Amino acid sequence: MKQKPIGGAPLKEITEAISEEALLGKSRLYASRALVAKAAKESEIYQIWAALALELLGKAQLASIHPCLIVEPDNPNSLLEACGIETDTKVKTISAGVVFARLKHTVPKFSTPNAEACLRISLRRNAELHSGQAAFAGMADKDWEGEFWNTAQLILASMDLELEDWVVSNSQIPATLARDFEIIKVEAAKQRIANARAAFEKPEGKKRTKKDIEALIIQSQASRWHSHHKAFRYSLDGYWDTPCPACGCKGFCGGDRVHEEVVDSDYGSGYETVARYLSPVEFYCPACELRLDGAEEMQAGEFTEEYVEEVEREIEYEPDYGND
Repeated sequence: MKQKPIGGAPLKEITEAISEEALLGKSRLYASRALVAKAAKESEIYQIWAALALELLGKAQLASIHPCLIVEPDNPNSLLEACGIETDTKVKTISAGVVFARLKHTVPKFSTPNAEACLRISLRRNAELHSGQAAFAGMADKDWEGEFWNTAQLILASMDLELEDWVVSNSQIPATLARDFEIIKVEAAKQRIANARAAFEKPEGKKRTKKDIEALIIQSQASRWHSHHKAFRYSLDGYWDTPCPACGCKGFCGGDRVHEEVVDSDYGSGYETVARYLSPVEFYCPACELRLDGAEEMQAGEFTEEYVEEVEREIEYEPDYGND
């Protein structure tokens, strides 16, 4: 990362230790090792690599804004190094706790629950590496990995990256790990749903009453999908209303057409009724702003059944041949 010159004097390259590219590359390596350990059912090793990968990913995100965000503010020489000014001093970076606190300001939807989940993972890692405590022993994957992968997704999204871009090079998931990765994406989406539910029920720390929630659900019924079409990532064949799995308000699913069949034809009017079968691809809820897309996330939201809609259209007649 090349910095702008000060007073006409050229600055050196930012030291690799605090560059976005180096931090992201190392976090990718550790994330891939975590996934390999999960596939081998080595839970404790899985947790160690995951904890290391997450902290480095957080630092990479902050460094992508500016390297100053990941160096110790009380160390003037580290700040100078982060600005490309050579001091011949070893750079000191911030702790994991500070990383996660800062991500609340730099990553959309990265809230206190995400920061606290990250900190719990980091504290277990510290206890495992720096004490005689077996901090990871007995910790079931289901008790932490949903929070971990969901948080990683949030950080990656802020960097215009997907999970596939992170865990392996060239976005190719090895066949032996594909099943584990599918489970990971489902668990991450379930955690996102749980977080959206918690934020909806208790916005800004103030708990909503049951009556308030019911009123919001009723109010949401007036919403129409075309008013929120810009919230969808894809241009899909059809959209329909469905309750949000997080808050219960009216949300919207979009899907691809799987097949269609004619259920009624009125040759007198020249119109036919067609049943179109749509497979869910993407979901959005305006009330709690939950977004889900892809097969695994649709599974997490329990959007697994095809949606059937009936539409009327003009009958298309085949041209006559050989009657001249």
